[in-house]
Amino acid sequence: MRSRTSRLLKNSLVAGCTAACISAPFMGQAEEPLASADTRQDLDNVVVTATMTERTLEDVPGSVEVITAKEIKEMNATTVAEALENATGLIVASETGRVKAPSIRGTKSKQTLVLIDGRRLAAGYGDLININQIPVVMVERIEIVRGPSSSLYGSDAIGGVVNIITKKPVKKWKMEATGQTGINREGEGGAYLGSGYGNGYHDRFSLLMGGEYNAKNKWNRTDNDKQDDGDKIGQGFGAGRFALDLTKKQTLSGGFEYSDSSMEGIRFIEGLVRNRDADDTRLGYYLQYDGKFADNYQAMLRLNRSEYRNTIKLAPCPTPSTAEEGTKDNNLNQAEARFSGLFFKQHLVTAGFEYRDEERKDATAKKMDVNNISLYLQDEYQIFKPLYLVLGGRFDDNSKFGSQWTPRASLIYDILDNLRIKGSYGRGFRAPSISELFVTSWRQKGKYIYEPNQNLKAEKSESYEVGIEGEYGSYRGSLTLFRNELKDMIDAVYYKSVGSGSAKKDYYQFRNISKAMTQGIELESSIKLPSGFDLSGNATWLETEDTTTGKELTGQPNFKGYIKLGYTDKGSKFHANVRTSFTGRTYNGTGSDAGYPLLHCYLSKGITDNFKIYAGVENILDRATTEPTFVYTGVNITF
Repeated sequence: MRSRTSRLLKNSLVAGCTAACISAPFMGQAEEPLASADTRQDLDNVVVTATMTERTLEDVPGSVEVITAKEIKEMNATTVAEALENATGLIVASETGRVKAPSIRGTKSKQTLVLIDGRRLAAGYGDLININQIPVVMVERIEIVRGPSSSLYGSDAIGGVVNIITKKPVKKWKMEATGQTGINREGEGGAYLGSGYGNGYHDRFSLLMGGEYNAKNKWNRTDNDKQDDGDKIGQGFGAGRFALDLTKKQTLSGGFEYSDSSMEGIRFIEGLVRNRDADDTRLGYYLQYDGKFADNYQAMLRLNRSEYRNTIKLAPCPTPSTAEEGTKDNNLNQAEARFSGLFFKQHLVTAGFEYRDEERKDATAKKMDVNNISLYLQDEYQIFKPLYLVLGGRFDDNSKFGSQWTPRASLIYDILDNLRIKGSYGRGFRAPSISELFVTSWRQKGKYIYEPNQNLKAEKSESYEVGIEGEYGSYRGSLTLFRNELKDMIDAVYYKSVGSGSAKKDYYQFRNISKAMTQGIELESSIKLPSGFDLSGNATWLETEDTTTGKELTGQPNFKGYIKLGYTDKGSKFHANVRTSFTGRTYNGTGSDAGYPLLHCYLSKGITDNFKIYAGVENILDRATTEPTFVYTGVNITF
């Protein structure tokens, strides 16, 4: 108890000192011209995920981060996983094999909802959305909402939401193409990438098409461990969007995205070295209507379909065959309707309906189907000029676990024009997945057998946060304190063993048993410096506890920090940056993994207005926690 108290006291002192540092530039400068006044009109600063209505970052309730296409290019991220690596309060976790999924504020990856343009995706391998298989060629920005968002989005949004916003077709002609190659210091992991998109229009119709192919060879850090550290990877991706202006204020839009990813590598499974060949295909398509009426009212109707197929082959094949092998299909159908309108000049009301059906098919031919019907309502109320209040709630009726009510309340109080306090309270939940309800799976190379349970209840959470943020001149900073309390957590519980020695298998069943707590402090800061330099960074201090066992939660670092120093010379079209991050000590279930730093650099030079070359080095310090030092170069062409 004393150690926890001292940690909390230490964190509180850090928070207090940081808050003072953030507040100091503003308190004596209330009469100064406000740089953020222009920022609030910047379309790049508008977000939609937190409220489903357009709000600026300064005016949005809760904690929201936006990663822009420009920032994605300047870190040379080729997938959404790489783009999120340094986001505040978020880690990119590998909870199941080499699947990468976001985890926000110490919650599990399954408790973070991943969307594309607000649309859900069918669950992938391990019930997760592998964001390492989502390329960034069509990404305009990524909006990250930290904190429970079930009051708008329902299940899975306990930790928050990652909404991948893609490029939209516009009324102009434009094309862009990128080619890149790289290799690590060991002469392995050769990577090749080609991507591009084109936009065109005619009269009231506009069309955007994009695609990418990337390939990567195997690499291995550890010899004699009977497996590859990096698989041979090949991934093709294609996407399209269209928009048809029915009238000046009504639009019909739609699109698709398709990806085919293959991973092949050596694994030590059930006592033998085996070649594991996995193929993932994902297809999504949608149709959407948007209308604006009388300036203050908007409506949206959308139909969405998402399909995922996973096929795994092992050679030599285990006898008898295991649940790991074969083909599995996960499909999701979603229908949504939403209306927003301004009432009595102070109430921006949003109401919506959602129907969702999820199904799984595999070699057992057993029907596995879950459906969900939802209604939600939100009121954004400007009580008086300094105080803004958002109240919302959602009701979900699920075919397997029954009904769930999730409210949320948020407020913003403007201390000064450029300094504000934000706070929120909310409940979240995660419905049991189809796999947890119906599917027997195995893990740890076949040593552990996980059995389903159709009597599972939904996981639930209560969360609180309060923060202070502001901007002055070219400086922007924020400090947030948060706490999550989770119950009815779904865990795999051991109940028997079969066999002995290398043939021994441990059996587990999913049950609602765990309670957990996560709490911490988040700090974000950025400033534009003289002579074309800029400095930005963030830090998260995190404390976690499985309150059932008294131990820390696994896979969650107690600290994560990031700093980026950039330089831009617009006249010569030159940009360079150095990025460093530090991940702190992480509990792994039996002990702790030590913290480690990473260092990367990137530079680009525009040869003409339409032609750019770039190069960079990843993991300059050659830390063993990731691939050996990787060097790359590429070209970018626009038309």
